[in-house]
Amino acid sequence: MDATGHVFHARIELAAGTSSLLPLSDLAGVDPEAHRRALAKYDDTPERRRLRDTVIPGLGRSWTEVVFLSPVHPHAIWSAWREIRGRERPPMEFWAIPAADLPEGTVVVDRTLTATGDPLDPREVRPFDGASHRAALTTTAQNRAWLEECARRGVSGAWFHGIPHVLAPGAVPLQRARVVSWSDPPESNAP
Repeated sequence: MDATGHVFHARIELAAGTSSLLPLSDLAGVDPEAHRRALAKYDDTPERRRLRDTVIPGLGRSWTEVVFLSPVHPHAIWSAWREIRGRERPPMEFWAIPAADLPEGTVVVDRTLTATGDPLDPREVRPFDGASHRAALTTTAQNRAWLEECARRGVSGAWFHGIPHVLAPGAVPLQRARVVSWSDPPESNAP
């Protein structure tokens, strides 16, 4: 599989009866318990609690009304972590979703002007072009700095911090998605 025309999402258990990734707000009507668990991850800090209500400029939807995807191949983050920490992360699978399958109105948010919990600046949002999208095969400088800070503090997590988010305004179909491991380089994920 040529991974460059794809976006990525951690492979999670889908709500019963669904074959798509759903925005958190849509999950409430399909699987209330899964919705409750997913919403609880925003309860750890005041900034993250405010994040739930952050409106995406130009989209007219809030943070919980979109599906978050990564434009960076997961192997790039796994590799950076291995270089920084000198050890490998445990296995983890991701869906590689064809960029062309994303719903109309998908945008990219690259939060560089505002802080978590603050309203997004419209300059941080741009339309996503699925036809020309090419996944990054190396991580961003901001993500690498974040991983280095995590290593210094002896913590792990938020691996996609410092990476632009691709935000889909609605369900993301998985019929053409492939499952990839973040420990495998993109070229080894070929069918």
